[in-house]
Amino acid sequence: MEQPSKKDRDSLVEKKAGIPETITLKRITERPSAGSSDNRKNDLGKTKRSFWYRLKNFTFEAPKRVVIEGDTIKLVPVLPETAAIKTDIEKPPSFFPESSVSILPETTIVQDETEVQILALPETMVSPLPETIIVEAPTEEVLVSSEKLKKGLEKTRSRFWSRLKNLFSFRRNIDESVLEELEDILIGADIGAKSVQKLIHEIHEAWKSKTITETSQIQDFIKDRLKESLRSLQTDVNYAPVSPTVIMVVGVNGVGKTTAIAKLANSFIQDGKKVMVAASDTFRAAAVEQLDIWSKRIGAEIVKHQTGSDPAAVAYDALEASIARGIDVVIVDTAGRLHTHENLMNELTKIKRVISKRIPGAPHEVLMVLDATTGQNALSQAKMFKQAVDVTGIFLAKLDGTAKGGFVLGMRNEINIPVKYIGLGEKADDIEKFNPDAFVDALFE
Repeated sequence: MEQPSKKDRDSLVEKKAGIPETITLKRITERPSAGSSDNRKNDLGKTKRSFWYRLKNFTFEAPKRVVIEGDTIKLVPVLPETAAIKTDIEKPPSFFPESSVSILPETTIVQDETEVQILALPETMVSPLPETIIVEAPTEEVLVSSEKLKKGLEKTRSRFWSRLKNLFSFRRNIDESVLEELEDILIGADIGAKSVQKLIHEIHEAWKSKTITETSQIQDFIKDRLKESLRSLQTDVNYAPVSPTVIMVVGVNGVGKTTAIAKLANSFIQDGKKVMVAASDTFRAAAVEQLDIWSKRIGAEIVKHQTGSDPAAVAYDALEASIARGIDVVIVDTAGRLHTHENLMNELTKIKRVISKRIPGAPHEVLMVLDATTGQNALSQAKMFKQAVDVTGIFLAKLDGTAKGGFVLGMRNEINIPVKYIGLGEKADDIEKFNPDAFVDALFE
């Protein structure tokens, strides 16, 4: 039997597959030859060039530039001979104002009989850099002061805030019984009866007017009221317009007056001021020696007499020396005395009178040192001293060793004398300027 040819077998296979003969014929006729492998076409019918073909026929294309003629945009080749920038070419748009772009004038310098032309910057081209505002991060000193204040108020805070926190935790709605319990807590914090009554009245009115409706809002309400009350008093030192500034320090026996003077002097020295101390406490044994040791330790000058000398004479000599030596601050120590002893209080008045005669307007500050551990008892002392020498500020000592620091919050309503400094330890740098907001925040945190 005769075998079918290869062409007949292919035709038979294609018929079974349903492929028309015209396509088969076309496919056969379009098969590329062996030498035309570089001209194959892709599925879109476009000729696909091989890599070697493109590499062999690669030609460098000259760079082009954009030319706008009316509404027409053209790409024009840039020839080597015309690549240089010409003055008649239109300037491209600039992001800088025209006033800041100018042609640099030529300056001719003759060197070794050869003229060298350089470009000089006109003054109009030089402009100052824009001002940069640098926001300084909080310094470490501020953070340390805040932590020291919180630590110093730890005993007061534990006594006051722990009871207040329990009240807010277990009682949500405000009623008369809540206000009564709150009043007991505030009195127990040694704020003072008059101040507590005023504060409870304000809370009661805010509750009736629906300003506050829950116990959780009482804390912020109390803090705001206390800050407003303390802010109304001047807490900065009243410096003299012309040096020296004279600060007279008074207080009863045993409140830590000598240590407070050393802390004050050290604080002024740290601020770059020259400080002199007048050892006018000539009644107490070893008082002058104690102040002399502190003065040498912190670098302050001192004027002293023998024990038993006239205190007013010591103060007068210190003022004379301060004027001659260009001292910035003079701190006058005085003998500790009971506020009920009339003769000693009269002696204090005499010292102040002598100071004011030598320097008009002095003393510029009369600071009274109070022992924070005595709480409300210290306020009665302040009232008597204010009548005698017109106390202008309070130095609150030993605040770190008591749970009665809350009485500071009521001083505004009791004696109307601002706290200007607080003592938080026994070292010379354990002193802080009184900040009402920081004090209240540290008490409630």
